[in-house]
Amino acid sequence: MNQATDGTGRPVNPRDGVVPIMREIDKGMLKVEGTGFYISRYGLFLSAHHVIATLIDGTEKKLGVGYICHLAKNNTIHLRRILRAGLLQPADPAVGQADNYLKKCPDNPLTNMRATLSTTIPESGSRVTTYAYPENEVLDFTGEGKNPIIVSDYYEGKFLRYVAESENPFMPYPHFETTIELKSGASGGPVFDSKGRVIGVNCRGWDLAGAEHEGDNLSSIVPIVELLNLRIDLFQLPPTSWEWAQIPSTSEGMAFTAAELARFGHIKFEPKLT
Repeated sequence: MNQATDGTGRPVNPRDGVVPIMREIDKGMLKVEGTGFYISRYGLFLSAHHVIATLIDGTEKKLGVGYICHLAKNNTIHLRRILRAGLLQPADPAVGQADNYLKKCPDNPLTNMRATLSTTIPESGSRVTTYAYPENEVLDFTGEGKNPIIVSDYYEGKFLRYVAESENPFMPYPHFETTIELKSGASGGPVFDSKGRVIGVNCRGWDLAGAEHEGDNLSSIVPIVELLNLRIDLFQLPPTSWEWAQIPSTSEGMAFTAAELARFGHIKFEPKLT
């Protein structure tokens, strides 16, 4: 089984960094719409565009009430409100900011594990793994003293190939193909290579049932390299953090590309970006 690692390379339980993305359908009633994973210590996460789109209020045309379910130490659960999200066009991934309690606890904001990302393309036939939260029921958080069960698991497959944007008219952007079975709710989850590095984001699963393809699985994964030019707003970065100290004093504003944040050390890449 491929082992997930944190930003220092230490093995971790994937639940520490891979989280369910949930939409509020009633007070205290949440539906798992997909999966996401943290890329910085203070709540920046990646998911899928079509997962975040389910959180958009159709009447207000803005982000509605959505949460990340965060499992902290001693099995403490934090429902972190999704405050902001940016979508990558035309590819499927999205980056969001989960509330890190900076306003409520300025001296002790909530921190989280961060994944180790990689722009390396795996060899054809090598093993790849996702960790995700598919096929969950509606979660009822209104009961006292009892938390609803959220189902998550590993799903394995093989890396097949890199597909250029011109090869597939239904997905006009570069992507990987794998044999991982992507069930409903797994979209937005991380795909790990054999070294435990995240090499892509779950995008689509395809039904190949019938004839010689019966029992085969095919999934489309957006490579991490496609995210490097996505601009990210650091409006919840604590001024006392080491991340803040790494930002050049000549910077204008607090919006940077993922590649710039990697050079600052906020986002962990292996090997390091040049």
